[in-house]
Amino acid sequence: MKHPSRAPLHLLLVTDGRTIPNWLYKCLDAVERSKAATVVLALLAARKEGRKLRHLLFSLYERIDRYLFRSDGDALVPIGLQSALPSCRIVNLRHTALVRALEEEHIDVVLDPFCLLPDAGVADLSTYGVWSVPFGHSGDPRTQSTPAFWEVVEGTPSTETRLCVHWKGSDSTRALYLSVAPTDRRSVSRSQNHVYWKISAALARNIQNLAEDPDAFVERLEEGALVDVTNSPSGDPAGAPGNLAMLRAGTRLVRRYASDRWMRALYREQWALAYQRGRNGRPVTGPFQTLMPPRDRYWADPFPIQVGSDYYIFHEELLFSTGKGSIVLTVVDDRGSLAGPVPVLEKEYHLSYPFVFQWEGDFFMTPQTASHEVELYRCVNFPSRWRLERVLLSGLTAFDPTPAFLFGRWWLFATALTYGTAGTHDELHLFYADSPLGPWTPHCNNPIKSDVRSARPAGRIFESDRQFYRPAQDCSKRYGYAVSINRIVQLDPETYREVEVDKIVPNGESNVAGVHTFNVAGDMTVIDCLVRRKKLWTDPWNGPLHVNRVG
Repeated sequence: MKHPSRAPLHLLLVTDGRTIPNWLYKCLDAVERSKAATVVLALLAARKEGRKLRHLLFSLYERIDRYLFRSDGDALVPIGLQSALPSCRIVNLRHTALVRALEEEHIDVVLDPFCLLPDAGVADLSTYGVWSVPFGHSGDPRTQSTPAFWEVVEGTPSTETRLCVHWKGSDSTRALYLSVAPTDRRSVSRSQNHVYWKISAALARNIQNLAEDPDAFVERLEEGALVDVTNSPSGDPAGAPGNLAMLRAGTRLVRRYASDRWMRALYREQWALAYQRGRNGRPVTGPFQTLMPPRDRYWADPFPIQVGSDYYIFHEELLFSTGKGSIVLTVVDDRGSLAGPVPVLEKEYHLSYPFVFQWEGDFFMTPQTASHEVELYRCVNFPSRWRLERVLLSGLTAFDPTPAFLFGRWWLFATALTYGTAGTHDELHLFYADSPLGPWTPHCNNPIKSDVRSARPAGRIFESDRQFYRPAQDCSKRYGYAVSINRIVQLDPETYREVEVDKIVPNGESNVAGVHTFNVAGDMTVIDCLVRRKKLWTDPWNGPLHVNRVG
């Protein structure tokens, strides 16, 4: 049951100094402003000091990296604890005194975001346990104590973060939230920004959910996954590289940067379309017939519609000179002859991902737009004339909006830019309605998925053997690297679960660097592919294309 008049939760914050990072300040400020919770006590825990000379090169690298790849929203800017939490009592206590303070303050939640507590025994003295944020892979003190550093250096495509709860009276730890964020190839600070802002939003969101409905929150927590978490303090010098290790790591990063620059100097990357017939829409390896655009543009996001014996492929066309996409149409007839592309829909802002569907005898389209709205267009003269029917969602920067009618409801999947998202690929949001015209209600667990490997939509949800499958983009290695096929296990207004069952990846021996859309109509399967073309080679390339299937 909800408790709208409930007093704010009392939080104890465990930190190691008189400052806290910006990401944590924004989180605590959000919950204070919402009156969901207030920090009544801050515990200054001692942190193990390392030998500064031994980590001199690492400290120097951190400063250089943050300067070269600085951003306006730096998650690690230090904020004074007293100014951030003016009404909070700040104490420096040993364990025995901590127990007494917890009893006096009636603490609801102990926030230990840097995993500084030596044990979780204090969970028994707080109503809703100890909440911690282990970074990296559990049990690896390097990745946990130096968030994102080793993932960048070793080329790990994604970086994990968990929000864990050690519950009162329990010997186990449960994961309340798991984030799999993309690892930046060259910058630790950019990777850290992505990770920290996501966990900032997740922590605030879960505190607010707990305050709003404690009973439902506890029930959800009891259903959460048990995790074996070995917490290493974030920032513990044990995980920081020594000078020799930093020298090797720096050399590796310089080589990677030089290699990337060399590849950009030699090659141009260009999205193209590819299709095959007669495979009944199942993910396959190829070959695909390629539709290669002129060198001054790219074609992407194909959505085929079968009308009679012809296939109408709506897709994005973007001119490199303008950087703005529009919707065009290519037609493939029953003999395989091509017509187009011809313009279909253009606005003063960017358009892409022309999701076309049929409802009550009419064709509709929900393209991705740069208008900070999800727009619905009705076709008034198929296939070339489209009229704005209505705005489905306003004030939301949504990416690849994907409607589907499943289990008696309309659902809309999209990744979105909200507080805490530093990218567009890894936070999946869900909405539902009685009709595609709306009104649309946000799912209570938004974002329903936080995983760069399988969050962002990649095409229509399709049915096979009485099961529904959602294509999603795997953007871990790069944007649009592969398509993940996910079977929908549970879908209702309270729950969403899916499991990956297949994957379409670039063929390692070809010049294809990515695949990020998969759609089916009739016996035609259409994908798009990122093709590397030599800049000095002016002859058109239009050969067969191959991709691999994993799963």
